[in-house]
Formats: sequence, structure tokens, C-alpha cells
Amino acid sequence: MAVFHDLLLLVARILIGALFLWSGAAKAVHWKGSTEHMQFKKLPTSLLPAAIILQIIGGLSVLLGYEARVGALLLIVFIIPSAIKMHDFWNTEGDAKMTQKTLFMKDMAVLGGLLVFLVTGAGRFAFN
Repeated sequence: MAVFHDLLLLVARILIGALFLWSGAAKAVHWKGSTEHMQFKKLPTSLLPAAIILQIIGGLSVLLGYEARVGALLLIVFIIPSAIKMHDFWNTEGDAKMTQKTLFMKDMAVLGGLLVFLVTGAGRFAFN
């Protein structure tokens, strides 16, 4: 049963880590669009490099299981303010409200997964 537990942690790490790696890389590749979106949300664009670094380093850490608790903490530091500021459904109306609420709730579900890694660590199948 312990092997199954560790395999599930591995699958979860791959899924969550890949999400943040993809998102961080997309922000870097689409720098102009990322800065424009941040300006639209009234965020300083000077935060973009930090967001990219947190997502890539945290995502790699979780994905590989190397210092997964630290990686999870980095991603938690990123996802909480990001969800609140970027998916502020309480400030929107119409169809946008439902979209932003869904994205906010998705971020909260991912936060739940990150909290699990913070508590349990990476499991047996990790680069520790």
C-alpha cells in the first residue's frame, strides 16, 4: 500500500509541477501579453520576473520532488495573491464572473494539493 501511496504522490507532483512550469514558461515567452494583462489588473509589471521565478523554481522542485516542501511553499506564496488579484470574481459581472470564479476555485484546489505536499513531502519517488 505504501508504494501505491508514493505512486499517487508522484502523479500528483507531475500534474501540479507541470502546471506551474507551463504557466511560468508561458509568461516568459509571452512577456508583452503578460505585462499587458498585469497592467489591466493594476499590478506592477516589475512583479513579473518574480512570478516567473517562483513558478519555474517551485514547479521544478515539486515535479522532481527535490525539496518539495520548499517548492510547495514557493508556489503557495505565488498562488494566494495571484488568485485574489487575477481572478477577483467579486469585482466582475455577467459571464466573466462565472469564468473568474471557476479560475479562482481551480487555484484554490491547486492550493489544496500544494498544502498536501507541504505536509507530506514528495514521497519515496523523488530526487532528495
